[in-house]
Amino acid sequence: MGTNINKKIAVFGGSGFLGTSLLKLLLNESAEIILFTRKKNYQKNLNKIFPDNNIECIQWNINNLNTIEENIKNVDSIINLCGILFENKSGDFFKVHTDIPAFLGKISSKNKNKTLIHVSALGVSTNSESKYSRSKAEGENQLLEHFPNGKILRPSLIYGKGDNFFGQFSDMASISPVLPIISRSTKFQPVFVEDVAQAIVKLLKNEKDKNTVYELAGDSIYSFEELIKILLEIKNIKRLLVPLNPKLMMIPAFFLQNLPKPPFTIDQMILLRNDNIIKNDLPGLKDLGIKISDMQTELLKIYN
Repeated sequence: MGTNINKKIAVFGGSGFLGTSLLKLLLNESAEIILFTRKKNYQKNLNKIFPDNNIECIQWNINNLNTIEENIKNVDSIINLCGILFENKSGDFFKVHTDIPAFLGKISSKNKNKTLIHVSALGVSTNSESKYSRSKAEGENQLLEHFPNGKILRPSLIYGKGDNFFGQFSDMASISPVLPIISRSTKFQPVFVEDVAQAIVKLLKNEKDKNTVYELAGDSIYSFEELIKILLEIKNIKRLLVPLNPKLMMIPAFFLQNLPKPPFTIDQMILLRNDNIIKNDLPGLKDLGIKISDMQTELLKIYN
């Protein structure tokens, strides 16, 4: 691995699934970490996952950005993983995906931070009909406006233990004989969580890196339906797959999106109209010297 990162690093949104993989790598690099999380009493969880860790946990919320400023004075690098998949109230997407990156860009500039790494998403666009996509694209723009040396990572669908995609369908398959396939032909280029975490660490180490945006994806492209079939095959179970049209799903989505944790929302149906694959000729995992993991091999380890 070469030299360790003997640095003080602030991580935002690190209590999620990508965050856990990243923290493990950073701790191996003997980095000193300040973890900003919106979860209450998260330190207890951390101590369970990482005994004798070097992580200081700070609880914050989006309406109190001063907490950040007070606790971030002498860090070398900032990593932002904050993201939400649905809004609990209107405007949440822009608060989380636009305001936070903009604020971190300003702070990084003011404090002369060495690196600011921001995890966005593949295919985001300021003229998308989806608020998720627009808010993410706007966040990238504002971050770079305030801190032009920022690094943006855009992963495709991230898979790994505890992910939102395979994890959710695996749980569903264990209780239901039928699985809904919304937009069966939408294509994805899934990327392993550890590969994304490694990309972040590589960029922390290589301060001379000149690229701004990286698109992170696996080697293979699959349709939504193929992904579900692979999961069922690995779990060695048979389920009836029912293809559903995202346009028709708009109606139930309209009602379901008001649940505290909606199974799907109108915004997600809009996103499914477009493939989530690499289309731009931007640098990716290979340019960072990362060997791309094989999805089926990794899923076998998780589900067997």
